[in-house]
Amino acid sequence: MDALDLDQATDEIIQRADPNVAALAAPNFPRRQSPSDVDDATAALALVSETAAAIRQLEQHSAQAVARAHNAANAVMEELERTESRAQHAEMALRQAEAEIAELSTAAMQAHKDIETLQSRLAARQAELVAMEQRATVAERRADEAEEAIQSIVTAIRTQLPVTSGVAAEQAGEAA
Repeated sequence: MDALDLDQATDEIIQRADPNVAALAAPNFPRRQSPSDVDDATAALALVSETAAAIRQLEQHSAQAVARAHNAANAVMEELERTESRAQHAEMALRQAEAEIAELSTAAMQAHKDIETLQSRLAARQAELVAMEQRATVAERRADEAEEAIQSIVTAIRTQLPVTSGVAAEQAGEAA
Protein backbone atom coordinates (compact mmCIF):
# COMPACT_ATOMS: atom_id res chain seq x y z
CA MET A 1 0.00 0.00 0.00
CA ASP A 2 1.54 3.30 -1.01
CA ALA A 3 1.13 6.72 0.61
CA LEU A 4 -1.80 7.73 -1.65
CA ASP A 5 -3.81 4.60 -0.70
CA LEU A 6 -3.07 5.19 2.97
CA ASP A 7 -4.29 8.80 2.75
CA GLN A 8 -7.49 7.72 0.97
CA ALA A 9 -8.26 5.05 3.55
CA THR A 10 -7.70 7.52 6.38
CA ASP A 11 -10.01 10.06 4.71
CA GLU A 12 -12.74 7.41 4.31
CA ILE A 13 -12.57 6.46 8.00
CA ILE A 14 -12.71 10.06 9.13
CA GLN A 15 -15.65 10.84 6.81
CA ARG A 16 -17.62 7.81 7.97
CA ALA A 17 -17.23 8.62 11.63
CA ASP A 18 -20.08 10.59 13.18
CA PRO A 19 -18.65 13.53 15.12
CA ASN A 20 -21.78 13.79 17.36
CA VAL A 21 -21.50 10.19 18.52
CA ALA A 22 -17.80 10.51 19.24
CA ALA A 23 -18.39 13.64 21.31
CA LEU A 24 -21.10 11.98 23.45
CA ALA A 25 -19.12 8.86 24.20
CA ALA A 26 -17.36 8.94 27.53
CA PRO A 27 -14.06 7.18 27.94
CA ASN A 28 -15.30 5.01 30.89
CA PHE A 29 -18.54 3.95 29.28
CA PRO A 30 -18.39 1.51 26.50
CA ARG A 31 -20.73 2.54 23.80
CA ARG A 32 -22.73 0.27 21.79
CA GLN A 33 -21.25 -0.45 18.44
CA SER A 34 -23.36 -0.18 15.42
CA PRO A 35 -22.71 -2.16 12.25
CA SER A 36 -21.17 0.92 10.71
CA ASP A 37 -18.88 1.24 13.76
CA VAL A 38 -17.82 -2.39 13.29
CA ASP A 39 -17.09 -1.68 9.62
CA ASP A 40 -15.13 1.39 10.65
CA ALA A 41 -13.20 -0.56 13.28
CA THR A 42 -12.50 -3.36 10.81
CA ALA A 43 -11.36 -0.82 8.25
CA ALA A 44 -9.22 0.89 10.88
CA LEU A 45 -7.70 -2.44 11.95
CA ALA A 46 -7.07 -3.32 8.32
CA LEU A 47 -5.54 0.10 7.81
CA VAL A 48 -3.37 -0.32 10.93
CA SER A 49 -2.38 -3.81 9.76
CA GLU A 50 -1.52 -2.53 6.29
CA THR A 51 0.34 0.40 7.82
CA ALA A 52 2.28 -1.96 10.09
CA ALA A 53 3.08 -4.17 7.09
CA ALA A 54 4.17 -1.12 5.12
CA ILE A 55 6.30 0.02 8.06
CA ARG A 56 7.85 -3.47 8.35
CA GLN A 57 8.54 -3.47 4.62
CA LEU A 58 9.98 0.03 4.90
CA GLU A 59 12.14 -1.11 7.81
CA GLN A 60 13.32 -4.09 5.76
CA HIS A 61 14.11 -1.83 2.83
CA SER A 62 15.84 0.57 5.18
CA ALA A 63 17.84 -2.27 6.76
CA GLN A 64 18.80 -3.49 3.29
CA ALA A 65 19.72 0.04 2.25
CA VAL A 66 21.79 0.45 5.42
CA ALA A 67 23.48 -2.92 4.76
CA ARG A 68 24.19 -1.87 1.16
CA ALA A 69 25.50 1.47 2.42
CA HIS A 70 27.75 -0.33 4.93
CA ASN A 71 28.95 -2.69 2.21
CA ALA A 72 29.59 0.22 -0.12
CA ALA A 73 31.38 2.14 2.66
CA ASN A 74 33.48 -0.94 3.47
CA ALA A 75 34.31 -1.37 -0.22
CA VAL A 76 35.27 2.30 -0.46
CA MET A 77 37.40 2.00 2.69
CA GLU A 78 39.16 -1.09 1.31
CA GLU A 79 39.75 0.68 -2.00
CA LEU A 80 41.03 3.72 -0.09
CA GLU A 81 43.40 1.52 1.91
CA ARG A 82 44.64 -0.14 -1.30
CA THR A 83 45.05 3.29 -2.89
CA GLU A 84 46.95 4.59 0.14
CA SER A 85 49.14 1.48 0.07
CA ARG A 86 49.84 2.00 -3.63
CA ALA A 87 50.59 5.67 -2.95
CA GLN A 88 53.04 4.71 -0.20
CA HIS A 89 54.72 2.19 -2.50
CA ALA A 90 54.87 4.81 -5.23
CA GLU A 91 56.40 7.34 -2.81
CA MET A 92 59.00 4.77 -1.73
CA ALA A 93 59.79 3.96 -5.36
CA LEU A 94 60.04 7.68 -6.10
CA ARG A 95 62.45 8.23 -3.20
CA GLN A 96 64.52 5.25 -4.32
CA ALA A 97 64.53 6.52 -7.92
CA GLU A 98 65.56 9.98 -6.73
CA ALA A 99 68.41 8.46 -4.71
CA GLU A 100 69.51 6.41 -7.72
CA ILE A 101 69.31 9.50 -9.92
CA ALA A 102 71.47 11.39 -7.43
CA GLU A 103 74.01 8.54 -7.43
CA LEU A 104 73.99 8.33 -11.22
CA SER A 105 74.31 12.09 -11.46
CA THR A 106 77.32 12.01 -9.15
CA ALA A 107 78.81 9.14 -11.14
CA ALA A 108 78.17 11.00 -14.40
CA MET A 109 79.87 14.14 -13.05
CA GLN A 110 82.86 12.05 -11.92
CA ALA A 111 82.97 10.32 -15.31
CA HIS A 112 82.86 13.74 -17.00
CA LYS A 113 85.79 14.92 -14.85
CA ASP A 114 87.68 11.70 -15.64
CA ILE A 115 87.07 12.19 -19.35
CA GLU A 116 88.29 15.78 -19.14
CA THR A 117 91.42 14.59 -17.29
CA LEU A 118 92.01 11.86 -19.88
CA GLN A 119 91.49 14.34 -22.72
CA SER A 120 94.00 16.68 -21.09
CA ARG A 121 96.51 13.84 -20.69
CA LEU A 122 95.90 12.72 -24.27
CA ALA A 123 96.48 16.26 -25.54
CA ALA A 124 99.71 16.41 -23.50
CA ARG A 125 100.82 13.03 -24.88
CA GLN A 126 99.99 14.13 -28.39
CA ALA A 127 102.03 17.30 -27.89
CA GLU A 128 104.90 15.18 -26.55
CA LEU A 129 104.57 12.86 -29.55
CA VAL A 130 104.65 15.79 -31.97
CA ALA A 131 107.73 17.16 -30.17
CA MET A 132 109.39 13.73 -30.28
CA GLU A 133 108.60 13.41 -33.99
CA GLN A 134 110.12 16.85 -34.61
CA ARG A 135 113.22 15.88 -32.60
CA ALA A 136 113.42 12.59 -34.51
CA THR A 137 113.16 14.47 -37.81
CA VAL A 138 115.90 16.87 -36.71
CA ALA A 139 118.01 13.94 -35.51
CA GLU A 140 117.52 12.10 -38.81
CA ARG A 141 118.46 15.22 -40.73
CA ARG A 142 121.57 15.67 -38.57
CA ALA A 143 122.40 12.00 -38.97
CA ASP A 144 122.04 12.33 -42.74
CA GLU A 145 124.24 15.43 -42.64
CA ALA A 146 126.77 13.62 -40.42
CA GLU A 147 126.78 10.65 -42.77
CA GLU A 148 127.32 12.94 -45.75
CA ALA A 149 130.17 14.59 -43.84
CA ILE A 150 131.66 11.20 -43.02
CA GLN A 151 131.32 10.16 -46.64
CA SER A 152 133.05 13.35 -47.68
CA ILE A 153 135.81 12.69 -45.20
CA VAL A 154 136.14 9.06 -46.33
CA THR A 155 136.20 10.16 -49.94
CA ALA A 156 138.78 12.81 -49.13
CA ILE A 157 140.88 10.29 -47.20
CA ARG A 158 140.71 7.81 -50.07
CA THR A 159 141.73 10.39 -52.56
CA GLN A 160 144.51 11.69 -50.33
CA LEU A 161 145.72 8.32 -49.08
CA PRO A 162 147.23 7.02 -52.31
CA VAL A 163 149.06 10.30 -52.77
CA THR A 164 150.33 10.18 -49.28
CA SER A 165 151.18 6.50 -49.65
CA GLY A 166 153.16 7.22 -52.78
CA VAL A 167 155.09 10.03 -51.14
CA ALA A 168 155.80 7.85 -48.15
CA ALA A 169 157.03 5.02 -50.40
CA GLU A 170 159.38 7.44 -52.24
CA GLN A 171 160.69 8.74 -49.00
CA ALA A 172 161.15 5.22 -47.77
CA GLY A 173 162.95 4.29 -51.02
CA GLU A 174 165.33 7.24 -50.74
CA ALA A 175 166.12 6.54 -47.22
CA ALA A 176 167.12 3.03 -48.07
